[in-house]
Amino acid sequence: MTTATTENPALTAWESTEERNKASIRRVFAEFVNRGDFSVVDELYRPDVVDHEGLPGAPQGREGVKYTIGGLREAFPDFHVTIEDISAHGDMVVIHNTWRGTHLGDLLGVAPTGRSFVSVGIVVWRFDEEGRIAERWAHGVASNLFSALGMRMLAPRKGGRRSEKGTRSVVRTVPLRNGKPMAWHRLTQELQGPRLREYEASRRRLGITHEVLRIDPRPNRDHVILEFETADPERTRKRWAESKDPFDLWLREQILDIHGEDPWAGPATACESIGLTWTAPQRLVPDRPDGPR
Repeated sequence: MTTATTENPALTAWESTEERNKASIRRVFAEFVNRGDFSVVDELYRPDVVDHEGLPGAPQGREGVKYTIGGLREAFPDFHVTIEDISAHGDMVVIHNTWRGTHLGDLLGVAPTGRSFVSVGIVVWRFDEEGRIAERWAHGVASNLFSALGMRMLAPRKGGRRSEKGTRSVVRTVPLRNGKPMAWHRLTQELQGPRLREYEASRRRLGITHEVLRIDPRPNRDHVILEFETADPERTRKRWAESKDPFDLWLREQILDIHGEDPWAGPATACESIGLTWTAPQRLVPDRPDGPR
């Protein structure tokens, strides 16, 4: 007696869905990321896709995806991503990939450095029931890229980095006093090192969800550009001005000595509603010896 082999329809559908999703991710890299075919985004992504690791300043949805990859391809003309391993689990696809490129174009306001990088990490994708990309998370690739180029963001937001609904981008510029560039570099090194926990706790108290500091070299005197996000700039300014926290008092003293004015205490201005693109902090700017500017 022979027994007919029966096929499990549910298992077949599940396997074909996973293979379809993996094929879509392979297309994303082969056609969109590596070759610049932006039409792939309109075909494979949901209009309201959520990219938790887009470039700073990326808008929401598909346009944010295009903004991120477009920015990377402009900054790194030879930008290329290799999928080292790929697996699918239900509506999720996980890849281990390697990013490569040479910094020959503007990146988040930072001039080309000519540096090459190799960055490895993990990316997780979620698909909706129609087989479109609905969400993306990444671990390691972007941070390794910025690190390779000598860039670092201060006080990164926990979780997704994109601006939350209702937040405003505040941008202020203050000059460095004569003889103070090295003092400013020492201060930012403290904020990124031994006083990092205090610094981040201070930002949370003030309602600042994301903050970037960088030096803007100018012919006569360097300036520092401060950019931060907060739901209420006036409330943040008031909390800072009235704070008696020991760390805040110490930081205010340092800032006044270096700049002669306090950028966090400045009044609201019209430009704060513009929402400028985030720029990279001071790590790409070489240290300069103290002395008259």
